[in-house]
Amino acid sequence: MEKLIFGATDGIRGEVGKKPLRPNMMHNLGRAIAKHFKGGLALLGHDTRESGEWMRECVIDGLKECGAEVEDLEILPTPAVQKIVAARDDVSCGIMLTASHNPATDNGVKVFAADGDKLPDEEELEIEAEFFKDELDDDVDLPKVDFKLITREDAIDAYSKMVDDELKLGDSLAGRKIVLDTASGAGYEFSRAVLEGFGLDIEQIDPEPDGKNINDGFGATSPEKMAAKAKKRGVMGVALDGDADRIVIADEEGRLWDGDRINILLTTYLREKKQLPNNTVVVTEYSNYATVKYLEAMDVKVEKVVVGDRFVAQKMRELKANLGSELAGHIIYRPWFEASDGTFMTLFISKILQEKGKRLADLWADYESMPSKQWGIKVSEKRPLDKVKGFSEAVKKAENEFAGTGRVFCRYSGTENKIRILVEGEDVNLVEKHGEILAEIIEKEIGA
Repeated sequence: MEKLIFGATDGIRGEVGKKPLRPNMMHNLGRAIAKHFKGGLALLGHDTRESGEWMRECVIDGLKECGAEVEDLEILPTPAVQKIVAARDDVSCGIMLTASHNPATDNGVKVFAADGDKLPDEEELEIEAEFFKDELDDDVDLPKVDFKLITREDAIDAYSKMVDDELKLGDSLAGRKIVLDTASGAGYEFSRAVLEGFGLDIEQIDPEPDGKNINDGFGATSPEKMAAKAKKRGVMGVALDGDADRIVIADEEGRLWDGDRINILLTTYLREKKQLPNNTVVVTEYSNYATVKYLEAMDVKVEKVVVGDRFVAQKMRELKANLGSELAGHIIYRPWFEASDGTFMTLFISKILQEKGKRLADLWADYESMPSKQWGIKVSEKRPLDKVKGFSEAVKKAENEFAGTGRVFCRYSGTENKIRILVEGEDVNLVEKHGEILAEIIEKEIGA
């Protein structure tokens, strides 16, 4: 069955005020979640979007109406909600209101099982079935709310204890300096407090959240300011996204480290510690071809999956792998959790540097990423690509011209009406040429 509310990769996401992000539909969603989990206790968090204030009220009302109890965790990163849910034995489910790296005009809902994991497709379909059983209340205008920046101290303490149990940091990081950019998001107070609690000396550069500025020119999708400041200060820099599950870092020379380069750093460390089962890591189809070849030259087996951190986690579980990543900055270290966590990863990388007595820049992998470019195009429909006139032929022609020195990878977004076209190749002119041809075909045939 096709999902009608939940997306393909990451829960519900869309533009605030449009279906399903309407007050009556959020109320029904709360009811459906409560019915699916047969009441119980739901933990709920949200990021720094002002729409999270009214969405929270609607979802909570629906949950309570159908017998669930609710504990509001206030503003908290997605992975912190997941870890706190998993650590408690009195919880039925977790809910996070966020649109991750999207702008403040978007929002969404992620639902987690009692073990903190994202729900499989089958359970999301069951929630949808409950949703459509109930008649919707009359819709109302979007409530007017005042944004409040509230972070619970007990959540910071609980999460920090779990981190220390895993990494055994003690005061080993005391005095290390980093530049921090949390995208004015869920990690603005939380991540800084956790990092400072382990002794890190933080210079934070993102503006205080006001409900409208999440991911607005800062964070993992706009890390240039962070990298420039890291270079100026001669320290490591860290950029998280709006719900703090992604991480992009910069070294002391201002070079950006995406998910691929972070993967190599961790792969090297875990191999040294004999903590890389079967010498295997998991990446997505978006990982740069040169990165994959670098890992393979280390005698590391690289397993590829379709984009989406949930698919990375599934493959890791299947292979009993400890490490998986996405180019965009989702890094999954399975001994910690089967989900990406930017705050934890900041501490893990800091621990590695402290142990080695080296700068991050000293560990830069000596290879050049293959030239690549992505095109993101809004579409009116997600027509199968082999049904888009001329598209398959254009892909085949590109691959023939690359003759084994490049590739084309295309997929529809799981959270937006958009297609992403990735072209990589040794010849940057061919990359540009074939990317433009493919983009023009999409815009002509199914462009929005």
